[in-house]
Amino acid sequence: MPEKLTLNASVLYADVDRTEVLLLRGVFKFLQEAAITHANQFDLGSRAMATRGESWVLNRMAVAVHRYPRYEETMRIETWSRGIKGFKGYREFRVFDAQGAPLFSGSSLWLYVNMRTKSIIRVPAELAAEFPKRDDGAFFPELESLEFAPPAADARRVPIAIRYSDVDVNAHVNNTAYLDFLQEALARAGLSPRPQSIRIKYARAIPAEAETVRVAIEPRGTGAAFAIEDHDTIFAIGEVD
Repeated sequence: MPEKLTLNASVLYADVDRTEVLLLRGVFKFLQEAAITHANQFDLGSRAMATRGESWVLNRMAVAVHRYPRYEETMRIETWSRGIKGFKGYREFRVFDAQGAPLFSGSSLWLYVNMRTKSIIRVPAELAAEFPKRDDGAFFPELESLEFAPPAADARRVPIAIRYSDVDVNAHVNNTAYLDFLQEALARAGLSPRPQSIRIKYARAIPAEAETVRVAIEPRGTGAAFAIEDHDTIFAIGEVD
């Protein structure tokens, strides 16, 4: 099995906005698809949920958008693991257009979880040993230590309704839906809905039975701080530029 997975994909009509540009959720959706496809080759992706009741849960991610592709553009998505340490998995992403110019670059940190007990567990040693890794360097090497100051108490808060389609097989809101919530809040707050840099920490899962969340948005410098929350619970926190 290859150390690096390469997927070829096209931007679908369902993934673009009113100007036929890829939605922010679509950016993360393509990265998620590549990660799952690669992990499934080694029985550590979505198949682990079916066979062992275990799953990777995204903890942190940093993505640079060099350019948002348009409807029907083709992309080459590359992803690889930088290694598994105990219950942590480190994964990189690079995405290019048809001419080989970069579209997205990303680093991510995943946690391995027993979905029945909702507890973090070590990746089975025999599976971790067989999973290939590359050390091509991280796009965002300081990802694991990244922390964020939450938006101020008087920051604008945009209510978001949770939809049936936002919940995934792990019985919580999928990580890509958080980017949908964020883009909606950015647009409503009069900020650019197409940030060039996104750094996010997933602090707590939004349960399937949740009906609404709020996105707090506070402009800072050339970007904004955000938190996806429900009263006193923060589900995700981060920054965009």
